[in-house]
Amino acid sequence: MTYPVMLGSFATTILNVTDSIFLGRIGEVELGASAIAGILYFVFAMIGISIGTGTQILIARRTGERNDAGVGPIFDHSFILLAGISIFLFAILFFLSPVVLPFLVRSNEILSASIAFLKYRSFGIFFIMIASVYRSFYVGIAQPKVYGTYSFIMAGLNLVLNYVLIFGEWGFPEMGITGSGLASSISEARALCYLILHARFRKDLRVFRLFRFDSIEPAVFKTTLQLSIPLIVQNLLSMGAWFVFFIFIEKIGQHELAISNMVRGAYMVSMTPIWGFSIAANSMVSNVIGQDRREDVMRLLQRIILLALGTAAIMVIINLLFPSQILGAFTRDPSLVRDALPSLMVVNCSMFFFAFAMVCISAVSGTGATRVALYIEIAAILRYMVYNYLLTFVFSGTVEAVWMSEIIYWLFTGVASYLFLRSSRWKSIRL
Repeated sequence: MTYPVMLGSFATTILNVTDSIFLGRIGEVELGASAIAGILYFVFAMIGISIGTGTQILIARRTGERNDAGVGPIFDHSFILLAGISIFLFAILFFLSPVVLPFLVRSNEILSASIAFLKYRSFGIFFIMIASVYRSFYVGIAQPKVYGTYSFIMAGLNLVLNYVLIFGEWGFPEMGITGSGLASSISEARALCYLILHARFRKDLRVFRLFRFDSIEPAVFKTTLQLSIPLIVQNLLSMGAWFVFFIFIEKIGQHELAISNMVRGAYMVSMTPIWGFSIAANSMVSNVIGQDRREDVMRLLQRIILLALGTAAIMVIINLLFPSQILGAFTRDPSLVRDALPSLMVVNCSMFFFAFAMVCISAVSGTGATRVALYIEIAAILRYMVYNYLLTFVFSGTVEAVWMSEIIYWLFTGVASYLFLRSSRWKSIRL
């Protein structure tokens, strides 16, 4: 279950990291701007991903109940919901971000580059929102290989398009950071076409009754939103806190912002396999409950945690063996690589806390207790933000000291989530 999701997550991460790698070849300003603009984009994208996760929980529950015909209405209603929301989010990203960002970013150079990146990147919100519905479907019915293929198509196209559009190769105009935003949006659009065609022509998927749209049922919207709204708030808080984290770093300095974007890239690559385990934990917990095997949930959780921790150890070993090579992929400036090494070591430590926490909080959502997951997230975010504020504005801490907030955040999240799952209070939840 995890293997194809993990590969798909790697490909998605490659799409994000590719932007930083190519833009790091231009300069510190573009490298820093891609961090701020890129995370701002994913703050909005998390709305679609969150609704997709709520949809995935419901689809996995129906699959566990062997109610294949009940999958289609859930998919169709989520499709309508996300298509409508994507229009609203695009308007905010395209029209309002140039108005809001000047109040948040101090450097005029980074501000201009961030707005240029979002000029075309904003269009990708349509495609990633719809793709979230398909991901929830394929993972929910335990066919995640399709999602993995989609992700690799997207990552491969983005790699090529970033090269030709940023630097003006093969007769294309040299667009710089604007070309990076355009490349990512085109890649997401083309990869989405694969998902649409796959669902359209696979005869074995007809049993799920997709795209029937027999009738609009408010109850399906209500159930999906009841599950998804806490996840939306939870993920908006999480991604929003990371966006604020980079805004804080920008206040320290342009050099520190570039360092943090490099570390973010290395961190995301290391985190990616764990995302695969967390997505599998979410779906499998819901599926097992749908089979009325609630007594197996903790045993399943413990096995996934062990696999996630073992994978985290492998990623940390790679980072320890090749730190300069990993960071050097993002820049040609040896001083940036040298100054980023302490922060990378902090990230290595946080990986184990992250692996434990992500699996646990995803399992909490998989039980249907998405409100509990939200409350845990809020409590963790408060600790995270207070620490970062004090380190940045009160004690003038170093960039690696600010990165220590990752350990604080994931430690609290993991312990709180695990204790809730051990309490068995989730066993009375019905979807």
